[in-house]
Amino acid sequence: IAEMELDNHQLLRILGHRLGQLKKYKLAIYIFTEVKKMREEEPQSYRDLGLLYAQNKQYQKAVNYLYEVVKRPWDSRFPDIQLIALNEINAIAAQHKKVNLDKIDSRLIKAMPVDVRVILNWDADNTDMDLWVIEPTYEKCYYGHKLTKIGGKMSRDFTRGYGPEEYMIRRAIPGNYKIKVNYYGNRQQVLAGATTVQVTLFLYYGTKKQVRKDITLRLK
Repeated sequence: IAEMELDNHQLLRILGHRLGQLKKYKLAIYIFTEVKKMREEEPQSYRDLGLLYAQNKQYQKAVNYLYEVVKRPWDSRFPDIQLIALNEINAIAAQHKKVNLDKIDSRLIKAMPVDVRVILNWDADNTDMDLWVIEPTYEKCYYGHKLTKIGGKMSRDFTRGYGPEEYMIRRAIPGNYKIKVNYYGNRQQVLAGATTVQVTLFLYYGTKKQVRKDITLRLK
């Protein structure tokens, strides 16, 4: 990817995420810094950098970049991405008490741990991917049914590119949680190829027991 199209931000995002999964954090940060130069108008450019800094244990930089997502106005293509970034700031702050939060309104700081968190991102602009989670009760949580009886919650639907879409449940019941991604469609003005989706799974999110797993797939 790196040798194919260095000016293609979508391919560079795939490369950056893959490097992060391989724990090549400094290289991934370099890649996402280049993406930010190309796409400063997109909140994902700041969020990607913030999350990579967190993985590289540079928690202050992580919070600073994520707060850029929270405080800036963004295009309507990115509904409520501020809430997801704020969730991530609070998770970092809960686990790393030395992070300086003085520049953040104290009313926005609150530990909000959850038993299960699923995040979906994808690489293609103007493309609608949908995150579905089928709970152990067989109830499906998705954009058309955002709150479930056992407390599962789905974030706003991103219909025009990148995500993230987020599923969370504070007190998970035992059983299997099936995760699906639906390729709903795209509005691209060029012939669309396969879309790369990144799914990140967390158990005990925002606590010292936090467990993470990453999955990358290509969907046609």
